[in-house]
Formats: sequence, C-alpha cells, structure tokens
Amino acid sequence: MSAERSFGLQWRLAAICLAAGAVSALVTLIVYFTADYLELPQQIIIAVALFSGLLIGLLAAIVGSLITRLVKLRLWEAGRMAGRIARGDYQARVEIGPDDEVGWLEAQLNLMAVQLEEAVGALKTLAERNLLLSEEAGRGAALEERMRLARDLHDTVNQQLFVLAMRTAALRKKIEDNFENSEVLVKESETLELIARQAHGQIRELIMQLRPVSLEREGLGKALQEYVIKVAEREGWDLIDRIDTTINLSGEQAEGLFRIAQEALNNISKHARAERVEILLLKEADLVKMQVGDNGTGFDPHAPANISAVGLSGIRERAAAIGAQVKIDSTPGRGTKLIVTLSIAEKGSDRQ
Repeated sequence: MSAERSFGLQWRLAAICLAAGAVSALVTLIVYFTADYLELPQQIIIAVALFSGLLIGLLAAIVGSLITRLVKLRLWEAGRMAGRIARGDYQARVEIGPDDEVGWLEAQLNLMAVQLEEAVGALKTLAERNLLLSEEAGRGAALEERMRLARDLHDTVNQQLFVLAMRTAALRKKIEDNFENSEVLVKESETLELIARQAHGQIRELIMQLRPVSLEREGLGKALQEYVIKVAEREGWDLIDRIDTTINLSGEQAEGLFRIAQEALNNISKHARAERVEILLLKEADLVKMQVGDNGTGFDPHAPANISAVGLSGIRERAAAIGAQVKIDSTPGRGTKLIVTLSIAEKGSDRQ
C-alpha cells in the first residue's frame, strides 16, 4: 500500500489541478504578451487572457469530473459486490481497475469473498460431518439399547423359559410313567406356574421399557411412579417416593426424563448394591427437577471410566437431547445422587 499512498488517486487529482493551473497561467501570459506585441487595446488583452484562463480551467474541471465519475462507478460496483456477499452470494467478484486506492479496495473485496466462500464451504462440510456423526450416534444409542434389552432378556426371561421347558418336560415324563404321587405333581405344577408368572412380569417390564403406554396415557409423573414401584419391588429396595404424579410434559421431554430414570435405576440395580432408593420429581416455576439417589457403594466421578461409565454417558446424551442439565454427586461408600434439571419456560411443554 506504500506505493499507492505516495502516488495514489488523491495525488493524481492534485497533479491534474496543478497542471491545469500552470497551463492556465502559461496560456494567459502567452496571450497577454502576444496581444501586447500586436499592440491591441488593453481591455481586449485583459479579456482574451481571462477567457483563455477560464477555458483551461473549464477543461481541467471536465477532466477532473470524468476521473471522479470513474472512481464513483468503481466504488458503486464495489458496494454492489459487498451487498451480494451480504445476501450470501460468496461467488461475487468485482473487476479490479487501475492500481490505486480503489483498486486496492477491489482486490481486498475479492480476497474477502474467496475467504468467505472457503469458510462457508468448510462450515457446510463440517455440518454434514456433524449430521453423519449425529446419525451414527443415534444408531449407536439404538444399538446399545437393543444390546441392553437382549442382555436383560437373556439373563431373565430366556433362562426362566428354559427352566420352565425343562421342568415341563420332567413333569410330562413323570405323568407318562404313571407317577402316582399327586402331591409332588401339584408342587411341581405350582413351581411351573410361579416361573411362568415371573417370566410374564419381566416381559411386561421390558415392554414398558421399550415404550411405556402409561407415559402417553397418564403422563410422566404417574408412569414414572408405576415403573419405580415395580422395580423397587423386584429388587427389594426400600423406596422413598417423592414423585408429583400431576406433572405431564411433552412427548420428547417426558420420554427423555423417563429413560434417564430407567438408566439410573438400572445402574443402581447392577452396580450400587443399594438397600434404599429415593426418587423425586417436582416442578418449580419453569423448571422440572428429577432426582434419583441411593445408599449404595457409590463411586468417584473423577476416577477413570468404570463399568457404569457407559450408562452415565447415555444419561448425559439423553439429557442433552432434551436440553436438560445433569449433575452427578457420588462418593465411594456413601451412595450416589443423580440430579436432572429441565427448563420448560421456552417450549411451554407443561400441559398441566
């Protein structure tokens, strides 16, 4: 820019004005001395000299106006290009004129357009990658959920059905052998009935985990209370129920909180060795707060990832998906407390 500052547009215009003034003065002197040499009257000499000076000044003004108009048109084109860029046309370019201040501005605008086009392209690529990662994360979460359900089915219903089949086969063989001890047959049939009822109950619980019907029919509060009571009975926990059953949120938010509670209770069942579980669900102004606590083994949240880390990451992902905040308070030997806070002010999702 140093050369343009020394010999730029302003100095060119100044040079034109200076040249016009010098030529005007020179022409005036030539006309004056020529008229004096021809011994013309003094008034005519002055008039001719003034006319010549004015004529040269007029020509200089015309030249300056033409130069100014060219500069104005170049600035106008630069402004139009800036407007196109502001509207999102990052392929807009302006033709670079003479090497002056306006030419430097035109070159900088073109450079800015190129950089913006590259940046927008990079952002689009990043957005596409983020979309792919989000889809992959969703597929991964679905796969993890299917694997968890498969494990639960294998560990509970599958084994019980296997035992049921074996005992039924044994009972059939005893009947075929004309076994006459009816008391043993009755006791065996009662055992089969108990196993069948347990398998049926666990199937119902797994179906509720897949899509709890009561969540849509009765709302979050009642559905969560029903689920927690069943899990506590199955695990033998001392349950402290502080659930507001009148709370009813939108489908996405309600299911998100319900799934978080499911995962938290699943973690307690598998890792905490707890005897007492406390669950709280309440609404305070524009916030819904859910808290799941236990008196189990606890853990160090700052320690390297442990077995329950996958479950906790799933809880955080579900909370982020519905715009909730998660806090995990745990100490080894002193239990764990999970606190989820959801703002419903903007979405207005509370349908009480």
